Amino acid sequence: MISVYIVFIFEASLVVKNGLEGKMKEADTAKGVLSKSERQARLEKEHDDMLKKINKIKSTDFDNTKRIERPEEVLERRAKERERRNVWYRRTWRWITRTE
Repeated sequence: MISVYIVFIFEASLVVKNGLEGKMKEADTAKGVLSKSERQARLEKEHDDMLKKINKIKSTDFDNTKRIERPEEVLERRAKERERRNVWYRRTWRWITRTE
């Protein structure tokens, strides 16, 4: 019976101690006295860095109206480039200068 009483007293003191620590911690947090943990400070720094990067991306102006070339358009463009490159006077100049 005495051992149960001793265990009860010990556990009661732990409960009161934890309750007071929690109350003091809440009071310090409300006052702004409580310092941040290193992990929380690092996470907030990473969060701020990511927000800066996102805002930087948003501030740059993207051209979303640019069309993607269709395969047949690509082939047509390349054919025109070949024709322009192989015009007689360009071919002759490459032959004279021996360049390719």
